[in-house]
Amino acid sequence: MSTEMQEAWRLIRERVKQKVTGRTLYRALDALQLVTIEGETVVLGLPYEEYSLAGHLNAPTVRRELEQAIEDAYAFRPQVVIIEGTTLNDWHLHQRKQEEMRRLSEQGVRRREAETRAFTDWETVYEQVGRKFAETPGRSLAINRARYLNEVLAFVREALQRLPLETELDERQFNRVVERIADNAQVPSALVAWLLLYEPKRTEP
Repeated sequence: MSTEMQEAWRLIRERVKQKVTGRTLYRALDALQLVTIEGETVVLGLPYEEYSLAGHLNAPTVRRELEQAIEDAYAFRPQVVIIEGTTLNDWHLHQRKQEEMRRLSEQGVRRREAETRAFTDWETVYEQVGRKFAETPGRSLAINRARYLNEVLAFVREALQRLPLETELDERQFNRVVERIADNAQVPSALVAWLLLYEPKRTEP
């Protein structure tokens, strides 16, 4: 960083100190260093051993004073970033961490969307197979449970055409449906799954 930039930052920091009060805050400002300016992003850093003071600098009133002093000095509205560390390597590490956090956040959003989709769609099927059983007369008789089984197998096979099992979450939701059918019909759940997924299609005579 050039001598001119260092001097400009010193003046900015002193101006902010005139606008705020607090011994710990002054200590934080004294430790705060200008790392780099990239476009309108002004990167400020605290040494690792002083980073616990960052909360004082991120207080809304202090941020406003920092941003205003930088804007007056450089004639642009800055995006101030305060990082742990005071070197360009620290800044690049911060950027990588932020990118990883964004990536994980996007994955989380996609996962939640998939969960919502699977829950809503397969939950409807789950409720339907339960309702169909409740509407089955004489459910205690094996023959009527067999009729129920035949009906819901056709219903779920049709649902599988609209709701393919693309993710592990889809499979878990589908398995809930299988278990409910098996419970209602009093047959092994693996058999129900086989009938739904692998039973050869009958050919008409």
